[in-house]
Amino acid sequence: MQADVVLTGGRVLTMDPAAPTATAVAVRGERIAAVGSDEEILSAAGDGTRCIDLAGRTVVPGLIDSHTHVELTAYSRHHWTDVRGLTVRQVLDVVRAEAATSPTGSWIVLQGTFGQELPDRAALDDAAPEHPTAVRWSMHKFQLNGAGLDAAGITHRTVAPPGARIHFESSGRPTGLVEEGWDLLGWEPPAVDALRESIAETARTLFMTKGVTTIHEIAASRTGIAAYRQLAAGDGPMPRMGLALTAAPGHQPLITVDSFAGIGLPVGFGGAKLRLSAVKIFVDGGRDGALRSTLMGDPAHRWGLLSRAPQRLAEEVTAILGAGTQAWIHAIGDLAQEVTVSAIEQAVRAHPGLDHRTRIEHFGNEIYSDARMHRLIAAGGIPAPNPSFVFAEPDDPARRLPAGAVKYGLRTLLSAGAQPPGNSDTAGAQPFACNPWFTMQCMLVRANRNGVIVDGDEAISLDEALRMFTVDAARATFQEHELGSITVGKYADLAVLNKDPHAVPAEQLSTVDAEIVMVGGVVTTREQLAALARQD
Repeated sequence: MQADVVLTGGRVLTMDPAAPTATAVAVRGERIAAVGSDEEILSAAGDGTRCIDLAGRTVVPGLIDSHTHVELTAYSRHHWTDVRGLTVRQVLDVVRAEAATSPTGSWIVLQGTFGQELPDRAALDDAAPEHPTAVRWSMHKFQLNGAGLDAAGITHRTVAPPGARIHFESSGRPTGLVEEGWDLLGWEPPAVDALRESIAETARTLFMTKGVTTIHEIAASRTGIAAYRQLAAGDGPMPRMGLALTAAPGHQPLITVDSFAGIGLPVGFGGAKLRLSAVKIFVDGGRDGALRSTLMGDPAHRWGLLSRAPQRLAEEVTAILGAGTQAWIHAIGDLAQEVTVSAIEQAVRAHPGLDHRTRIEHFGNEIYSDARMHRLIAAGGIPAPNPSFVFAEPDDPARRLPAGAVKYGLRTLLSAGAQPPGNSDTAGAQPFACNPWFTMQCMLVRANRNGVIVDGDEAISLDEALRMFTVDAARATFQEHELGSITVGKYADLAVLNKDPHAVPAEQLSTVDAEIVMVGGVVTTREQLAALARQD
């Protein structure tokens, strides 16, 4: 056997317990052909073999982001205006400048970040009275001006649909603050050609240069899906893409569970470059809209945002599992998690013995009940927390939601036998979280943006963090037989790093980059990715 590519003279972290380290790798076609010593691998080289001298550099399996929002991040980088970190006055200056150069009546959309102070309706009305304007904290919460409310048809008579919340003054006048309601605006994505290029730039610049070779995306629009199809059919370097489709009601819903389950498309439907990952269900809202028991003494319209009745959720999960598809369920608050764990238990009763791996996205961001955690694991479910969010946590524990809760309980989950997958879950508010090494830094250091340590006892090791972005992420997406470790027969997806992550102080892990990425045996250098980014 003659290899197409051999990499020698390095430190290969295979993530394969049968042979955890090596110095060299041979690749033939799209697959890993051999892993071992330099001498063993060089024997597979021939006249046509491309030989890469690693010069002592570290090689890891291609990293897997098991939950993110590339399309929304691409909007924030290319189609909206970034105002993250600006003061209210600076944001208003940006709005005025946008209004002065945009056609009357056209949308102005700005991307802020978690916890940022943003202008209210009155200030936005003064800055852009004739332009519908939206300033986003995140995908879960945004502020409109009067023209934006008019464009969305939101008045004092509007009743928010399930899972969303519109804020009103005591007089009944809408304040412009909306939670979980982006679909109410009628904002249209750009044309597919423009979106394709901005998605490609975002995937290459923010993900591939950090060693991410597989991304599982929550699709935001039909236009976005068309862009992904074109990119998968093209020749340019791109990560493997999995698409999760959101079921109504929820953010950017593309399907209903009943119609989709009737089609019977199983998880993994598609090809090696673009595949179906899951059906996504939103049970509650984001940070402020999570369904928590602590709010149940308030008037009902102030509770967290429950999108569907508990038994309806159980019906939906049962139908999804019966169709052979994986379910990813957004549930943050303790009541939302109880509803979801109960639904999974009912679905498992209906489908005994099924290896379903239903995921609860954000489970572990707020540690509530050990008993509920063990029920989820016993039922075959997977908790999928988002440790990069520790960066945005308030300094004061009393201001964290819910007050006093243990946040991002990775050590608790691992000790219970869970295998949570690594992910960024960023939709523009924290684009730096697309860097998996930043998220791993958060896992180890647990520091917020001001350096305050958040529940340091929940820190994990680098090896555990790497496992979350490789082996565990592959398992959580039904890809463990093809991805997640440098093992003979699996896809040749790997990353050659600029630094040995074990030699880097934990506080500097975010500085790790990939100098070479390989997807299915195709070698792309960091310089090539940079050149493509300049073209996109």
